[in-house]
Amino acid sequence: MTTYPRLTQENPPHDYSSPYRWLHWTIATGCITLLIAGQQFNLPLSNAYRSAGLRYHSTIGTVVLVCALYLFFKRFIRRDTRPNHNLPMLKRLIATGVHLALYSLAILIPLTGLLTAYYAELPVLLLGLFDISGYATDNALYTQIRRVHELATLLAMALLVAHVGAAIYHHRIQKDRVLSAMVDIDYYAEKWRVLRRKLRR
Repeated sequence: MTTYPRLTQENPPHDYSSPYRWLHWTIATGCITLLIAGQQFNLPLSNAYRSAGLRYHSTIGTVVLVCALYLFFKRFIRRDTRPNHNLPMLKRLIATGVHLALYSLAILIPLTGLLTAYYAELPVLLLGLFDISGYATDNALYTQIRRVHELATLLAMALLVAHVGAAIYHHRIQKDRVLSAMVDIDYYAEKWRVLRRKLRR
């Protein structure tokens, strides 16, 4: 019978586990969707369109919030095993700091967004079921929460650009496994080559 070594931080895995990957890409997809779609609320919109947008925005934000809380728990509290990329100390500290900031923002942005929904005059149907609007009336507090929400969004955009840039740098320049530990690059590259061959026929 074949035995396999137990995965620990002293004997780390080469790739992130499936739950880690699913959480990571769910949060990433949700955050990018929220960051792009959220800009529409600065435009003159009809009440019907704005209300529908708020419903989807708050629902996606809630999904991101739940996933981010669980991933934060796995990463920083339970300290689940994950790949060790043997980075220099300075790069390791920067990477950990950026990850901690991104996880924190993935919690803060949806949370402040949901808090602003309490002040909304239009209905905000969370998950399409629960109206969470109109429960608060303190305009000064609303303005502060809104400002935190917007500033956190801008910071998240900057950190996401840095995060993606670092992943590309490691994959294209350093040619290490930092990116491939989170996504199977070779698998998708092969799928893309097969698709291109089929399209050429």
